Parts: sequence; C-alpha cells; structure tokens
Amino acid sequence: MATSRVFLLCFALISLLFACSHAAEYLVGGSADAWKVPSSHGRLSLSDWAKKQRFRIGDYLIFKYDPKVHSLLELNEEDYQNCTTSRPIKKFTEGYTSYELHRTGRFHFTGGTDEHCFYGQKLFVDVMAAEDLAESELAMTTLAPVPPPETSKANGLRVGFIGCVTLMMSALFGI
Repeated sequence: MATSRVFLLCFALISLLFACSHAAEYLVGGSADAWKVPSSHGRLSLSDWAKKQRFRIGDYLIFKYDPKVHSLLELNEEDYQNCTTSRPIKKFTEGYTSYELHRTGRFHFTGGTDEHCFYGQKLFVDVMAAEDLAESELAMTTLAPVPPPETSKANGLRVGFIGCVTLMMSALFGI
C-alpha cells in the first residue's frame, strides 16, 4: 500500500513538472486557412485573435498557407507599422511554418508583399515573462490553463494543477 502511494506521489510530481515546462502550439488565427489577406475588414483580425492568447517563451506559432500565393515575413516594429516588406528579419515560403517564440516581447509578422500587409495580412503577438504575469494569470497559464477560445488550436499537453493536487491527496491520504 505504501509503495503505491509513493509511486502515485512521484507520478504526480513528475506530471506537474511536465505541465510547467511543456510548450503549446497555436494554429495562427485558429484555423488552417487564417494566414491570408482578409476577405473583409469586418472580420476579426489576426492580432485580435492573438490578444486573446497568453503566449510564453517556448510556445510555437503554426502558420499554414498556400506557398504559391502567400509567404510569411517577420518584421521589426517600424516596418510592420509601415508595411515595408523589403527588409524582413526572417522570410518563410514553405507553406507550413512552425515559429518558436524564443524571447519575451512583441513579434511582428506579415504576408510577403506590401499589398498583403496593407490589406490586413499581418499579426503581432506579445510574449510575456512569467514575472510579468499577474499571479492569477500565472496560475491559469502555467498550471491550469483555461481552455482557449473555440477558434484557437492550442495543443499543449499540459496537465492541470488541480488534477495533480487531487492525485497527490489521494496518494497521501487514501482519499
């Protein structure tokens, strides 16, 4: 009996460590066809979608697009604001781009042409440091994230904090 409790406690602790360290993948815009020039200005912008997410260092943005028509550029803030695509930080043309958010701060993306940018194919995301998050946000995003909006595809394999606590309590107290 004691051996099974120790095993369950160790499993819960390992699960908790895994939950805190595993990155999430976000399908940009929440759908496979979101990285394109918006069909109308009334549509929710990609940056509006991004504002509803909580990105952390190590998370990935997944861009899916038709490489015959679209591409992906990472820009500095000034070029992003002015839709200047001639000096990208990085350029991607494969049709599928998995971009790691490797630092805190703002990242700026646009389509491969000035016109695509001017017509709304652009996105900025903010990556926050853990110490910048409010304590309640930190608890939600690191240990027990609130499910993303239905249009989001956050695919991180995070184990909820409450589940781990419940498992530890049952192992320790035979609940």
